[in-house]
Amino acid sequence: MDTDMAMAIDLVAAGHGPAGLRRHALAAAAALLLSSGTQAAEWTFTPSLNVSETYTDNVNLQPQAKSDFVTMVTPSLGIKAKGPNLVVNADYGLQEIYYGNHNAGSSLTNQLHADAKAKLIDNLLFLDSAASITQQNISAFGAQAVDNTNGNGNRTSVRTTHVSPYLSRKFGSDASGELRYTRDSVSASSGGLSNSHTDTLSLRADSGPAFQTLGWGLQYSDQTTSYTSQNNVELQNILGRLTYLLAPRFRLVGTLGYDRNDYSVASNSTSGYSWSGGFEWKVSQRTSLNAAVGHKYYGSTFSLSAATRSRVANWMLGYAEDVTTTPAQFAQPTTVNTATFLSQLLSSSITDPTARAAAVAQLIQDGNLPSTLTSSVNSFTNTVFLQKQLQASVMLSSPKTTLLLSVFDTRREPLSDNSLGSLLGPANDKTEQIGASAVLSRRLTSLTRANASLVATRVKSLTSGRVDNTQTLRVGVSKQLSSKVRGTVELRRNQGQSTQAGVDYRENAIGAYLNMQL
Repeated sequence: MDTDMAMAIDLVAAGHGPAGLRRHALAAAAALLLSSGTQAAEWTFTPSLNVSETYTDNVNLQPQAKSDFVTMVTPSLGIKAKGPNLVVNADYGLQEIYYGNHNAGSSLTNQLHADAKAKLIDNLLFLDSAASITQQNISAFGAQAVDNTNGNGNRTSVRTTHVSPYLSRKFGSDASGELRYTRDSVSASSGGLSNSHTDTLSLRADSGPAFQTLGWGLQYSDQTTSYTSQNNVELQNILGRLTYLLAPRFRLVGTLGYDRNDYSVASNSTSGYSWSGGFEWKVSQRTSLNAAVGHKYYGSTFSLSAATRSRVANWMLGYAEDVTTTPAQFAQPTTVNTATFLSQLLSSSITDPTARAAAVAQLIQDGNLPSTLTSSVNSFTNTVFLQKQLQASVMLSSPKTTLLLSVFDTRREPLSDNSLGSLLGPANDKTEQIGASAVLSRRLTSLTRANASLVATRVKSLTSGRVDNTQTLRVGVSKQLSSKVRGTVELRRNQGQSTQAGVDYRENAIGAYLNMQL
């Protein structure tokens, strides 16, 4: 470990200029990660091969439909490591897509989901890192592909990296503190989104268990996003927090802070004082409710978080407001991760994190649940915007059946005067998206499950008045053919309607999928 750390320090010292320093800092972080207890960690490598064949009567999701046979072959490798100082979860796949009638042309796409957490110095220095390559819809308007089968101009690859070393320390029962540096990078293959790098320095301190009745907290954040083709965006915030335990399960919460931001804007202030007041109420072991109202430089604010569970149902309701950007949404998604949702709901009944993670994984596999709950499309824009998001979800489960229902309402209001410069321009920036989904999975036999999902969304441009509606229905049957092979047959209907003439589409498709662990 000492040799690796010395090499990393030498690399940083040899950097010339900010770009070289940042590049070598990332190399140093990687060296520290690889040196932090990798020998003690238990590593597993799982190669797999996914093959699918789909017939679609509208491969490009266009008004003038063209049918095609689409073959997708995806060899992939899963890597996991678990040890006292290192946890790694990574999946990489190389997807080759063949179009039989050459309507969209063959293509090769990378798919990556990777994250790692390392403890570099006990009780002091830690490192979080992540990377992803995904295919995303560029705009909430226009054709909405459900996967990479459909080839159209509204879909592209998005790449993100995240490196975050931090110091974390507890000072007995009095307080805890954290000093963190984060480097996020986001780029897209097309769609007009400017490539960006975001550097964030954050500091927080919180009272410990010794402050039972009156608690306190202080946090500071200084964030700069650098773009390749536009001015930088700077967001700076300092916030103080006081809590008062009014009753054993009821706590009052108040905050006072100041925002100092710098981004392109023609009018209105980008800085100012902020305040909020609310409560945290743990109604019971199964139910919690948090709410607050306040004010920031852009106007009044409100937040809400509620969750409850019973023997057969798990409920969640949330509302949040945030000043953010498209790269920030990709780097730190606000979509509700299904595993996180289930873990929070099971935290009271299953206190051991390892056992809870296993229970969550089993629920997702048995119920054929999606990786994230249905939410709004993160439309590409180079503006700074205020996002207001309401989301509610419930999972109903029985020994044989799982039903997941989710609704959302997301509103975006641009705060800066930059325009996207592609597709719909400013009409893509000020929008409201509303949607609902239902995912049903029923076990027919010990090896066979029937699955169905229905998703409906509506997006409206608050600038131009354009409204697009989409509906997607999927029905299928999956069977475990052997311990390492699963087969699925699925029918799909995907359709979209718009107030803009000449863009309506309708697709019917049938697909066969084979998932094999090698």
